[in-house]
Amino acid sequence: MDEDDNLRVQKYRAGETESFGLLYDKYVRKIYRYVYYKVFDKEAVEDIVSDVFLKALKKIQSFDSVKGSFSAWIYRIARNSVIDYYRTLKQTRDIEDIFDLGFDERGAERLDAEVTLKKVSEYLKTLSPKQREIVVLRVWEEMPYRQIAEIVGGSEESVKMAFSRAVRNIREKFGPLGAVAFLMIMG
Repeated sequence: MDEDDNLRVQKYRAGETESFGLLYDKYVRKIYRYVYYKVFDKEAVEDIVSDVFLKALKKIQSFDSVKGSFSAWIYRIARNSVIDYYRTLKQTRDIEDIFDLGFDERGAERLDAEVTLKKVSEYLKTLSPKQREIVVLRVWEEMPYRQIAEIVGGSEESVKMAFSRAVRNIREKFGPLGAVAFLMIMG
């Protein structure tokens, strides 16, 4: 567990409001990336991320470091916020309709980035939602299996198996080089 995070939570509870700002600074980009690869809609992601940190701020008194790390706690809030987002959608939209690159670059750089992101998006679409979540947490966020298990609710072994299955599915779908290319693109 990250003792710095626990100390910041304690300081915030004691009245040092800037301590939550430090937690925000540490996690905002990670949570943004996590939510983005679950939602693929830049505006919705920004709203969800704001909601995640508002909920964390309101519920900070309920955080218990004995039950798990702050990181796992805030990722669970993010996960539940994404679930809430999809519940409120009136209709399911195709991933291509909501794919928003959000780049300002022009020319070849934009095209390269678009091609790369579309490849990642297509690889991710082949996975089940749980496998996709585990892959994003493991590869992008570089989380240990134990922490991923805390977030998704399951054992460390089941998370390892799901990750292994995801890589196998990608390998079956795109060949051995496809799995390597996928992991390189994501890295």
